[in-house]
Amino acid sequence: MNSTNRAANRLLILIVGLFLVVVGAAAAAAVLIPVVRDAWKAIAGDVNAQVASWLQATPLGDTGVSWIMPAVLVVLVLAVILLIVFIVRQGRGHTRTVLSEGTSEHGRTEIDAALAANALEDAIGSRPEFIASHVSAYRVRRTPVLKVAVTCRRGVSPKDAADIVDGAVRALDELLGRPLPALVQISGGFRARTGSSTRLQ
Repeated sequence: MNSTNRAANRLLILIVGLFLVVVGAAAAAAVLIPVVRDAWKAIAGDVNAQVASWLQATPLGDTGVSWIMPAVLVVLVLAVILLIVFIVRQGRGHTRTVLSEGTSEHGRTEIDAALAANALEDAIGSRPEFIASHVSAYRVRRTPVLKVAVTCRRGVSPKDAADIVDGAVRALDELLGRPLPALVQISGGFRARTGSSTRLQ
């Protein structure tokens, strides 16, 4: 839950990863595989000559320099800027306040996200149905939203786990005096498979 699109994140990682894999595999093959190394040595001269002809055929005015090199430099600068923007945007969306409203003409009432997180983790963490729990707060379309992630033990029904978390969230709503939107993530994983099972009465 941050301000970047998940599909865009994964697409960018996939493209960069595939590019690095291809470049790395080609470099490794040129060094380690004799057939590839000999083939590269055979065509290296022709490749260099072709590149030189391209540079000579694309002069930038009367400078004697090819416009291809400045264009490549501009593309690299744009790529660096896009990557910096992408990095800076990661992690955005977190909020430290889950409730902020003006109560009187003398000031505002603000409730820290840590208070809500600690209250929910204390209520959920003591339950034997869960191995672990984590609560965080995000701002989605200017609205504070709680994310409650729990890891269940073996034998615990997801519906029962959701009911327990829902009860804890409702109790927090009553404590705060107004409801807070919440996203509940229920998972199992390796820790659930290796942990002891729990039967609900």
